[in-house]
Amino acid sequence: MSSVMDGPVWLVQVSTDGAVRVNPAALGTLDAISPPLQVISIFGPRQTGKSHLLNCLAGRTGFTVSNDTSPKDPGIKMWCLPNPLDKKQTLILLDTEGFEEDWAVGEACCPIFILSVLLSSVFLYNTQGPITCEVLNKLLHVVALPNQVQLPSSDWPSESFLLSGVLPAFMWCVRDVALEMEIDGIELLPNDYLASILNEGRDDDESPTSMIQRLFPSQKLFNFCLTHGSGKDIEKLPHRQLSSCFMDQVEVLKTDLLRSEPKTFMDAAYISGKELRVMLEHFADNLTRNSVIWLNKEKEEIELMAQLSIGEMESPMDWDCFHTEAVVESPSSIPHQSLDPPPRVQDQPRKQPLLVRTSLGPVEMPAPVCLIENTKGNELKVNQEAVDILNATEQPVVVVAIVGLYRTGKSYLMNKLAAKQTGFSLGATIQSHTKGIWMWCVPHPCRDNCTLVLLDTEGLGDVEKGDQKNDSWIFALAVLLSSTLVYNSMGTINNQAVESLHYVTELTETIKVKSSGEVEDASAEFMRFFPSFVWAVRDFHLELFLDGKAISADEYLENSLKLKTGIGPKNALYNAPRECIRKYFPSRKCFVFDQPSSKEKIKKLEELRDDELDPGFVKQTRDFCSHILNHSQIKTINEGFKVTGRLLGNLTLTYVDAIRSGKVPCLESAVSALAQIENSAAVERALSLYRQQMKEKLSLPTETQKELSDVSEQCLQQALQLFMNRSFKDENNEYQRNLMVRVEGEYDLFCNENTALSQDRCTAVLIQLEDQQEEDDYLKPGGYRDYRDNLDNLIQQYKETPGKGTQAACVLEEYLKRKEDLGRNILMADHALTEQDRRIKEEEARVEMEKYKAEVARQQEEMLKQRLEDKDRAYRENEKQLREKMENDRRAALDEHNRILDRKLKEQKALIMEGFQDKASRMESEMKSLRRQVQQQSKGSSGWNCSIS
Repeated sequence: MSSVMDGPVWLVQVSTDGAVRVNPAALGTLDAISPPLQVISIFGPRQTGKSHLLNCLAGRTGFTVSNDTSPKDPGIKMWCLPNPLDKKQTLILLDTEGFEEDWAVGEACCPIFILSVLLSSVFLYNTQGPITCEVLNKLLHVVALPNQVQLPSSDWPSESFLLSGVLPAFMWCVRDVALEMEIDGIELLPNDYLASILNEGRDDDESPTSMIQRLFPSQKLFNFCLTHGSGKDIEKLPHRQLSSCFMDQVEVLKTDLLRSEPKTFMDAAYISGKELRVMLEHFADNLTRNSVIWLNKEKEEIELMAQLSIGEMESPMDWDCFHTEAVVESPSSIPHQSLDPPPRVQDQPRKQPLLVRTSLGPVEMPAPVCLIENTKGNELKVNQEAVDILNATEQPVVVVAIVGLYRTGKSYLMNKLAAKQTGFSLGATIQSHTKGIWMWCVPHPCRDNCTLVLLDTEGLGDVEKGDQKNDSWIFALAVLLSSTLVYNSMGTINNQAVESLHYVTELTETIKVKSSGEVEDASAEFMRFFPSFVWAVRDFHLELFLDGKAISADEYLENSLKLKTGIGPKNALYNAPRECIRKYFPSRKCFVFDQPSSKEKIKKLEELRDDELDPGFVKQTRDFCSHILNHSQIKTINEGFKVTGRLLGNLTLTYVDAIRSGKVPCLESAVSALAQIENSAAVERALSLYRQQMKEKLSLPTETQKELSDVSEQCLQQALQLFMNRSFKDENNEYQRNLMVRVEGEYDLFCNENTALSQDRCTAVLIQLEDQQEEDDYLKPGGYRDYRDNLDNLIQQYKETPGKGTQAACVLEEYLKRKEDLGRNILMADHALTEQDRRIKEEEARVEMEKYKAEVARQQEEMLKQRLEDKDRAYRENEKQLREKMENDRRAALDEHNRILDRKLKEQKALIMEGFQDKASRMESEMKSLRRQVQQQSKGSSGWNCSIS
């Protein structure tokens, strides 16, 4: 009877940047396994025998037992076998690597620990040596678990007690020691002894010992003696040669494990391999994004995603007919992109999840989600689910937000922009229907590699809410987050309609430009950040005529924004909102809409087809959507830097956090905070790319240092390009210098590895070629000639052997140096040689040795010279790309200054034509400052700094 898998496969790998990658081949194996299944995971420090213990449970060798104590890439291997007690059940063994590294890789996220706990039905913690509270406290990972995995409920004082109903049994395997399990002379059973140890830490609720008791539903202890006297190569020994005591203890553990309850999740139902696969993908995605895993929400989504996945197998797993090859690749070889899964019993389609992220693309959203919640106390709160969606969107975003009084049909227009009949909620009563700000991300229909983000806001002026300040914050956030702002109103643009837009006059109170000090021209700074402005006038019933001439909707808007001449409080009140709109939103557009249908039909507007609506309204809606989709620009900050979905999410958090803390959102502070986040991420991504490309392109050891240098130069170019594209506002090139220092460190590591591998390779070649004759074999007349012939032959073969690397001469010199005494002894013992012959032979050997020393010195000098050239080339490449980036930034800043100056000039001209000479004159000082900035940018930046030391 064949087993499901010949050997283990890599299931999960955690990269250095914290990304959790799953192996598609392993997922394909899980898809074909029907319930029930028992999942046993093991976790613990290196060199404690984890893999060997799992092999003993499996009854044969599969997991690799390593004697290497060096750090490992965190990961999980999987081995699926039939349960020997019940062939209808599947036994899944999970072996982990990276106990020490797991804590650091995800900034206390501990992805390997969390996955091994959440996926298993029994969790084994494996340690070596005496059991103490101090040893158990090394399991710091358990302290981070409640922060990363939560199941909140108002009925319980702590999530920890709820999690205990979800998490697996905890079994501590103590290896290579005979525990004296007694207290005060009273001998205890293993589980009682463990309880006494755990109770020692009960005073500290946050200690690992306390958390283990609170989180895991049961705790057991298993003690194992030494496996074998020598302790070496135990994986090569048959079980009969292992300690009988150890094998008896393994059988006790094995019986307990195989009779344990199969894996369930959140209820009594046994899960299938397919459902375990969905859980793994979902958890891995959350851990990659460092998001909290809410198990109550995960259950619903996992069930729904599982239904969309491959169908359930109709009969239990046929172990005899199913077979897959073992995958023994290293974690780093797990592919980033999907591969075809291994053969299955049934060739069934892969699942299509509800949320799909294409390469660097948007998360496909079937419906909007709340981005900023407006709570009952009118307190704003960011929805983490929406931020997670934005974080998964690496594309630049076009952000269209709509604001306006409640019950004016805003949501209908946003649904049309999404090309959907329904989505954003439409209400048919006089109450405000949308609460807070809702978000819908869709692929942009007119721009490649771009995401359209639609923001529908809560209706302003809701009498039931009665909080004007809250409305001001909603309006300010819509302005700050969008690249196009649509203001939606009913009827006409009369004075009442303009006064209803009083929120625009409060922008200087709700938004600050600088964190400290006054700004010479705040309006110019606002223009850099503020969106274009579109006024949508609904149920418009007038004719577009002015002074007997037909006018456009844009001209109608501009006429409505004209200022009144004269002084006095009445005119000042009239002009205030108009001046603000003209000052802060120089790019303006207007659309008027007829009434869509009769009053009765409007109540069910989202259910009506276009042919049931007024033809004029349908055309106007299409024109509006066409303009928005074709003319709305990508959201930018800081002199044209394009905002991605991830940056938009960070912006949202920054602004809302400021509001919640009672502060005014500051544009300068927001950009600085984003720059730190983005530049730090850019350094890590660039460094990761350099490291990845070096591993892929290099075949160590290289024959020459130049070969390694040339590959490094290519990888550095790509890494720098990635950093330059992603970074912004890197003042004093702080992050760029950090990247270069770290790249140089990585290069040194590759050079050291290249040297070590070359030395190992050369040593292995010499050992293989070395004559096995002993010294005594040469102690005879003519023996020195035989010795020299064999040595010269070895040297010749050594030189002809390829692939030795850069240390070939150095290792050979060291070898010959070690042979000097042997050669001298053989020479002195060769009575076939005269004294003069011996002196000649000794001089020849000395000259030859000096020649090898000179060759080694020459090569080392060349390598040192190459390393210095490498540093110089890296400096020049960095300088080149930095110059290009600074030139691009200069041009972007110049374009932005010219754009603002042009709009200021147009506004100044309009004021002069309207008779406001004084206002136009006051704008002159603002424009002088802009002209100076344009002149400075036109001349180019000077005094910039580049360093890679």
